[in-house]
Amino acid sequence: MKKRIIKIKDVSQIDTGKISVYDLNNRYIDPLGNIFGLKYNRAGRKIEIIKLERIHTSQTQQYQRQIFRNRGSEAHYEQAIHEDRYTEEKTDIPDEETLFFEPDPFIENVVNGVEVHKERINGILMNINDSGIFPKENKMDSTEFDDIARSLDIEGIQQLEKLESYYRELSNYPRSITYYQAKIDNDGKDMIDLLAGNKDKTMRFIFLYEMSSSIKRVYNILSKHIKRLDSFTSSKNPAEMTNITKTQKQSFVDARTSIVNTISDIENILKTNVLLYEYSLNPDYY
Repeated sequence: MKKRIIKIKDVSQIDTGKISVYDLNNRYIDPLGNIFGLKYNRAGRKIEIIKLERIHTSQTQQYQRQIFRNRGSEAHYEQAIHEDRYTEEKTDIPDEETLFFEPDPFIENVVNGVEVHKERINGILMNINDSGIFPKENKMDSTEFDDIARSLDIEGIQQLEKLESYYRELSNYPRSITYYQAKIDNDGKDMIDLLAGNKDKTMRFIFLYEMSSSIKRVYNILSKHIKRLDSFTSSKNPAEMTNITKTQKQSFVDARTSIVNTISDIENILKTNVLLYEYSLNPDYY
């Protein structure tokens, strides 16, 4: 995930009232090298500023160099901060992925995106149907497309709905620790044993670990079927087909574009979900 390293003159410049959960990966650095992050307080339903302590001095200097790289003089910065309140530079720091990872906004983004992916899958299938690329007369292609569409419904859309439901359960009305302990894998059981005696920490772990496991399972299944649809449709070139209309050709092109975008979305989710998995198994975060 890309982070924004933002130079500030003072922590008071961070206006939490104007920050959404999508900004929670931001990092703010003041002239003294102090680095601040953001945390969503679920109980108070508000965003809080936290000072990050787990950063070595050399890393702080690295961030400062990255912020001022290609910026020019300090006077230029002073002018920019006066005009824009604070200046920001997008910086990719792959070595600090886990350090800067915030699990809650990632989980919420995935769950909020479920409806988008459900609608997109339905839209893809509708556009392919409307395109007439696989007419019923062509039994082989028509049967294969129907099979893929059925799989995307049962193992795609319905599984996404189960992911939403499980998130609501874990967030709002979780079951007992023993219930989840009985169904969790060995890595999960080891962490529950480590956190034994502290219910809040154990339930926090269960929430993160179970969401990571569910996201991995659902999106791996969805990836398999959407890639199958991609392979199946990629061999068709509507521009070469004379028996369909311009509108039908465009429907197929739109479907292909959505397929490619969905595959990219899924790959990004699964890649970031690895960070959630690693985060959930780190006892330092509880």
